[in-house]
Amino acid sequence: MTQWLAGIDEAGYGPRLGPMVVAMATLKCEEEVTALDPWKQLAPLIGEAGRKKSDVISIADSKKLHRSGTGDLSRLEEGVLSFVAVERGSLPRTFRELIDHCTQGRSGYLDQYPWYRGSDLELPHSCAAMNLNGKIRRLERQLDRASIQAGEVRAIPLEVREFNSEVIAHGSKGKVDAWAMGRFLKWLWLQKDRQQIEAWADRLGGTERYGPLLIPLFDDSHFKILEQNRDRQSYRATSSDGDRVLRVHFRKDCEQFSFCTALASMTAKYLRELHMVLLNRWWSTHVTNLKPTAGYPQDAGRFIGEVEAARKDLGIESSLLVRSR
Repeated sequence: MTQWLAGIDEAGYGPRLGPMVVAMATLKCEEEVTALDPWKQLAPLIGEAGRKKSDVISIADSKKLHRSGTGDLSRLEEGVLSFVAVERGSLPRTFRELIDHCTQGRSGYLDQYPWYRGSDLELPHSCAAMNLNGKIRRLERQLDRASIQAGEVRAIPLEVREFNSEVIAHGSKGKVDAWAMGRFLKWLWLQKDRQQIEAWADRLGGTERYGPLLIPLFDDSHFKILEQNRDRQSYRATSSDGDRVLRVHFRKDCEQFSFCTALASMTAKYLRELHMVLLNRWWSTHVTNLKPTAGYPQDAGRFIGEVEAARKDLGIESSLLVRSR
């Protein structure tokens, strides 16, 4: 039976600068599989978070593949761009082209911000194009041998203005994260041609009960709690005609249990880091000897202080640069 695997994760929950990005990755499998199976089925081309190897595409928790501020995005980039290229049939040539693909044409938010307006980045940004193209061809062959199809790589980037607006609408950034995740789950449920969907997501803080979040998403369904305790939460929605089933699982460190969640984690982190490259590059043209920032609270304060005079001179509102939470 054909089964769809899906994973959802976010990056940039804690920073004061730059976007929070929530991402989803899916795979279509011709046979019933577990969330862990793609690592085995796509080996040896696909590896986890071990030592960097030139012939391996690493798919793992983004925190194990990249440290913010290092500048080298190659391990994130290889994994994300390989699956995006297989999905769309070609490698995105620029940051904007990638954002347009991942958001399905909703990249217009970029032009609200001076540091993105009129700017772009060539892709790949960190890794060698020739090596990446070779890995993409190998990934296509390995997916075919494993009877797996690349599904979607999608993202909801919430830049400062969008993030602040959603925090006001929902009351907290935790609820904004839940809202964005719910948008992806709702979208999956609306795909009427997918009979079996298994979705995995990282836990939302210390939340242990997800029924109130999930039940409104699944119209015309029978909803059941499969498991709900301190460590594990699983739920099932079944369409009223019994033809479609969507199971949702929440786990701490879900990237260890779900291949698609790991790929979603990498996608969210990669897109956030590309946003920060452009933000840092633009501000460095207005402030002499400005050290780049990853946007996290302690260093963000330093950066905000150093650009303050230029921000005022340029007539840029603080609410366009700095998050409210």
